[in-house]
Order: sequence, then structure tokens, then C-alpha cells
Amino acid sequence: MQIIKSLFGFGSQTNAKIQVFKEDQFKKYLLDTHGVLIDVRTPKEFIEDHIENARNINFYDSRFMTRIKSLNKDQPVFIYCRNGARSARAAKFMVKEGFLQIYDLKGGFLAWQK
Repeated sequence: MQIIKSLFGFGSQTNAKIQVFKEDQFKKYLLDTHGVLIDVRTPKEFIEDHIENARNINFYDSRFMTRIKSLNKDQPVFIYCRNGARSARAAKFMVKEGFLQIYDLKGGFLAWQK
């Protein structure tokens, strides 16, 4: 039975976790690890202003899950939204999809701007 669980991933442990950082720590880790930066706000919000080098993947887009799944799961992912709610939900989805390093910006873009 254990062999079957291992072959199909049942009962396996994952090292994936979401780390929530304040803006100063988020920025430091982003610079140190060279991960991918994802803004999950709407295109309108993104166009108004965003963190430099961010890639916009709209949380409300019907292709959101497909676009997230296309990212490299082994690469660190830094994620943010306006205030932290959408990015928290997106991060949970990413854990389920097998992403290993997820860093969420506490307070979102509003905190970054302060």
C-alpha cells in the first residue's frame, strides 16, 4: 500500500509553504532570490501603478489558474495584490499546485506604497 501511495503522490508530504512578509522583508528576499514577481490585481489596477518588474496575472481572469500553472514551480514566487486578500487566496492555490516557495506581501500594494 505504501508503494501505491508513493507512486501516485497520496500521503506524501510537501515542503511548500507560504511566507507572508512586510514590504521591507519582501523587497529584500525578492532582490536576494531573483524570483518571479506576480501582481494578481486587475489590468486596470496594474496599469495605474505596480512594483517594477512585476508580471500581471489577473486573479479574476478565467485563465488565472492556467497561467499560474504554467509558471516554474521550483522558482520562488513573490505575489501581491491591492491589500493582501487576493494574493493570499492565490498563494493557497499555488501550494495545492505544488509550488515550493511562495512569498506574499502583507498588506499588498497599499503597504508597499507607504
